[in-house]
Amino acid sequence: MQFPHVVIARLYEHIEPIDRGNRYEDPLQAALEEAQAGQVSGGGSQLNERGEIEHADIEIELADLDTALGIVAATLEKAGAPESSELIDTKDARVLRQFGTHQCLAIYLDGISLPDHVYANLDFDAVVSEIAAAAGPDSYHGFAQGNEETGLFLFATNADDMFARVEPVLYRLPIAENARIVIRHGRHALNPRELRMAKR
Repeated sequence: MQFPHVVIARLYEHIEPIDRGNRYEDPLQAALEEAQAGQVSGGGSQLNERGEIEHADIEIELADLDTALGIVAATLEKAGAPESSELIDTKDARVLRQFGTHQCLAIYLDGISLPDHVYANLDFDAVVSEIAAAAGPDSYHGFAQGNEETGLFLFATNADDMFARVEPVLYRLPIAENARIVIRHGRHALNPRELRMAKR
């Protein structure tokens, strides 16, 4: 079945395609089907100069631009969509609505300058689990492996409060030494701030 209005939901976060499907696309498809308001028809990602996903797009066909837009925004917000996400009309690239309630805390672990034993003894999954437990339930959205840093991306309604919970954990973890922290990672409109964990 085809619907007359094609809209892009643009989510300004690093999220891999499989995770995007599980977190956003599948719940959205279910909500639209239940309301007979549209369907998810595609998706994609835009990379930045560091090779990270700058934003993820979900292509959606909708029955109307009133009720259906509300269903899309509410469903994606419930799934954890970041602040300043957008619903864009594909006909004229007009932003129909901004949505999102979550802020991102990005933790970039130093991958090159720490002592060799830190990397040799690293249990990455355990590190992620400990940080995510401090950040809060369902906060961890994934990671990006770079040549010099590995970014961890965590979400909550207030990134400053999340960092306050995570910071003591980072001080305890050897791999978090010299980590680069971006609070409210994402669009410039969120006024992100950056700091670096001390070398010990």
